[in-house]
Amino acid sequence: MEKMKKSIRLTSAIGCKYWVIHPIMPFGLEDNGTELAKNTWDMNIEFMTELVKTAKEYNVVICLENMPMLDFSLSTPEDILRFVRTIYDDNFKICLDTGHVSAFNNLNLADEVRRLGKEIKVMHIHDTKQSRDLHLMPYFGRTDWDDFAKALGEVGYEGVFSLETAPASRLPDYIYEPMCKLLFDIAKEVAMKIVR
Repeated sequence: MEKMKKSIRLTSAIGCKYWVIHPIMPFGLEDNGTELAKNTWDMNIEFMTELVKTAKEYNVVICLENMPMLDFSLSTPEDILRFVRTIYDDNFKICLDTGHVSAFNNLNLADEVRRLGKEIKVMHIHDTKQSRDLHLMPYFGRTDWDDFAKALGEVGYEGVFSLETAPASRLPDYIYEPMCKLLFDIAKEVAMKIVR
């Protein structure tokens, strides 16, 4: 807890408004449908409520991130939204991780943006294939980025657009540098499609 509070204070000190955190996973990654899910929920409520006190003091917004673990009780955007609404505080919102949504075969990223709406303050942008958290560059996986951008426009998203991907670092420089430029161009392409 003290390390987390110190991190929030440092976030404020460098002038950053948002601080992203994963749910705590006291019983591992597979508590869905067990009696442990309620304990996971309760422990997270207690933990995050305490952190919000520090966030309010330092004018930082904590953003709880959705997860790619298919059998964890606080993974899906719907789970995260229910949790954020339970805490119900302006200093506690959502970080939408696009690749984590796409790890669930039954979820559509654009529909999840529409579901979460104004609660989204930060995004981790990357793509995936199969049901794995691969952190691929956008358009290198299965995500429909056009529909995603349309949904962001519909909900009036104005938050952080943070890439959580990169070209493979083992590429030779003459390939790596153009790939970095390509990633920038891809991110710009997605962002330019957001119509408010």
